[in-house]
Amino acid sequence: MDGTLVSFCDFLLDRTQYQGGLWSRMDVADSNTVHDASAAALGFYYQSQYALLMLVRLRTDDAAVAIERLDDVEIESNGQSLLYQLKHSIQENPPPVTLACVALWKTIKVWIDAIPLVSLADTRFHLVAVGPVPDSSPLMALCDEETDREPLLNAMLEEAQRVVAERADDRVKKVSLRHAARAKGCEAFLALDPTIRSSLLKRIFIKPDEVTVGEIPAELSRHLHLMPKEHRLRAAESLLAWWDLQVVYTLCGKRDRVVHRSEVEHTLSSIIPQLDEDKLTADFDMVSHPDDYQADSMLYRQIALVGGQPSDISKAVREQWRAAHQRSKWIREKPQLRSKIAKYDDKLKESWSDIHTRMVENCEMRSPNEIASMGLDVLRWTHDFAPKEVEPISSSWSGHYYVRGTYQLLAIDLTVGWHAQYLTLLKE
Repeated sequence: MDGTLVSFCDFLLDRTQYQGGLWSRMDVADSNTVHDASAAALGFYYQSQYALLMLVRLRTDDAAVAIERLDDVEIESNGQSLLYQLKHSIQENPPPVTLACVALWKTIKVWIDAIPLVSLADTRFHLVAVGPVPDSSPLMALCDEETDREPLLNAMLEEAQRVVAERADDRVKKVSLRHAARAKGCEAFLALDPTIRSSLLKRIFIKPDEVTVGEIPAELSRHLHLMPKEHRLRAAESLLAWWDLQVVYTLCGKRDRVVHRSEVEHTLSSIIPQLDEDKLTADFDMVSHPDDYQADSMLYRQIALVGGQPSDISKAVREQWRAAHQRSKWIREKPQLRSKIAKYDDKLKESWSDIHTRMVENCEMRSPNEIASMGLDVLRWTHDFAPKEVEPISSSWSGHYYVRGTYQLLAIDLTVGWHAQYLTLLKE
């Protein structure tokens, strides 16, 4: 695995130069504002996201995408192979696709090399570009399936012959040869059997002015027609996050190279319920807080009053961090959940009050050590029993950390406490 592939995997996991294949030959335009490595990572990221976009756009149930198979990116649909080469650009005004375009002739060379590996009659070749095709360009014929391509064929032959002739002239003059980046594509095109050349050209299509990598989430959301409009973008982002992992697993050999449309549909069906207000997911279950994290001092003081052990403290800090981040995420993504969260806080306070009040009543004639021990039992009740005894915040909720951690948040505010006299002692 080379360095670019590693950086691409890192790029996905933070949310390649692939070894061979059409995707490895993607051209990424230079940028004065973005480091070359960043541009390359965005280009390869665009490949993977565009593959998902194509699966969603296609209406056939048997559609599937193969990453790095037959040295290309291949979509199978209705028994037909669709080969895509992508030309991404991060420039504000992406360069146009013309007969003199390096990307065009590199793509032609890749597809000519692929001819022995495919059934030409059952294959369509697509060049996807974020830039335009000039209206005056003969390449406009590749944007319309019904347009006569004979004039384009003649124009491409003329351009290829010009490139080869100028290189031959340079060779005679013993000067640096021009058109090095296009030479192999032009030579391969001229060397093709005329019948195969004509057949290939009939199966090539250009899709100009396509969405950029930053526009794919919004474009993907527009195809989620059966979902409420306010949920579509978040559903698209969740689907892309799942897709990123599938790409990484594919590159690492942890799953099949082929990803089927049915997998996308099943994943989307599991995402939809999570978008409903009552469908809350445990986003921070098994997520650890930073090693240097320090909770509010009141958390430690509350536990110290009842003689809590280091294990009580570490559990309280861990669950408080998780609950705080969970609440923040819910409120940020669904502001309407504020009232639901507040009502659930009241429910937790009521359950705590039942336990704490009874404990206070039993503290009469008890020694300070005994009172502290009884308070420790209340603290441990929030860890061990409350998550099972208190009704969850949502019928779909399964994370115990929210109840445990929210009690710590309430304790920081002195809304609840563990010691029988916590309010008096902590205010002194």
